[in-house]
Amino acid sequence: MTETATREEIHSLAKATLDGLFQFIDTEVVPLEEKFRDVLGDERKLFRDDGLLIDEVAEARLSVRKMSSQAGFYAMFAPEEIGGGGLPALANVLILEALYRKYGPGRLLIGWSNAFLGSPLVASFIDGPSHMFMSITDEVRNDVLPGLLAGEKTVCFGLTEPNAGSDVWGLQTKAVRDGDEWVINGTKQWITNAPYADHAAIFAVTNPELAAQHKGGISAFLVDASSPGYSSETVLPIMGHVSSDCGMITLDDVRVSNDRLMGEEDQGFMIGMMGISEGRLMIAGGCLGMSEWALDRSLEYVKERKTFGKTLSEHQAIQFMLAESAMEIFTTKQATLRTAELVDDIPTTGRIPVKEISIAKAVSVESCERVLDRAIQIHGGLGLSTEMAFQEGFRIARTLRIPDGTSEIQRRTIARQLLRGDVVF
Repeated sequence: MTETATREEIHSLAKATLDGLFQFIDTEVVPLEEKFRDVLGDERKLFRDDGLLIDEVAEARLSVRKMSSQAGFYAMFAPEEIGGGGLPALANVLILEALYRKYGPGRLLIGWSNAFLGSPLVASFIDGPSHMFMSITDEVRNDVLPGLLAGEKTVCFGLTEPNAGSDVWGLQTKAVRDGDEWVINGTKQWITNAPYADHAAIFAVTNPELAAQHKGGISAFLVDASSPGYSSETVLPIMGHVSSDCGMITLDDVRVSNDRLMGEEDQGFMIGMMGISEGRLMIAGGCLGMSEWALDRSLEYVKERKTFGKTLSEHQAIQFMLAESAMEIFTTKQATLRTAELVDDIPTTGRIPVKEISIAKAVSVESCERVLDRAIQIHGGLGLSTEMAFQEGFRIARTLRIPDGTSEIQRRTIARQLLRGDVVF
């Protein structure tokens, strides 16, 4: 994708991609979901006693990744320089919006789903090839990327720790240089895809003095999950579920060669923020689509359901809820699409839209939670049932207020940018 592509061309590209993606999902993925319908609908059957997915479903997710890769969708958001499709940020948002508007939440083999398992359909920085891999040596790229691009292997993003979540500078994991190797010790927690990852991007303090001054001192390493001393045996259940794809990683004298350093020594903080910023925009696009899905279902329902002798659509209280959701969706859409355009304009303007990325993430997640709450209310008892996916979507939206920067961190970032003079909108 060229930097000079117009927004109209990007919209056309996204539409063409979606036509093929929807056909792929309906032809290849939906039949797999039907095959495992009984298991996917009952977490007591879905997860093993140790919290991991049963082998049949894990194999199905692997199959979807590989098929998606072969069809050209899995790595379509990854940079062309590492073998990805190189689709721009605007196309990224448009595709995720449409994907979740059409299929909604609760789809284990398509997207956000039971226990907030990551999507096997499209790679992101938390599980597959992404912009982070621009910062590794050619030798490591040749060794690691083929498996990631093919969907045969996955990665996880090892930043958060028991005592370091929003406060990245509070990292306690340490990496000490020993000749041509680094020795890493520490614990990571709430790491998406950790129980399944073949590789991990591990962030560790390499210069305590710089880290204490918030001037660097954190480095990123690409660690093989089979390395001696590396362990990820603990799976962490999350709200409303018996398990999840989040886990803990322990690193006990894990040795990593110096060529596995991602980017420059002591400059891993920027690599981490790059991944998180990418994740924030993807979350915004997905939440926008999920909000639209919920409103679409609500509009269908209120035109059919009758109470007190008339359809729900004739009740003013229901009309107000529909209007509130539409207002929030419109606002979210403008913020998210505009932010994506600003991200695509970075090569031209040189301006990184830090403030806008935080705005898009916070607005999209919080409005999605409210839209889904209204959808549940409109549907009454049916909205609370597992027959509908509203309850799953609501939990996902609530969950997403935490990762990639909490809602409070987004507000702090926005305020700091404003106070630094970034008042452009």
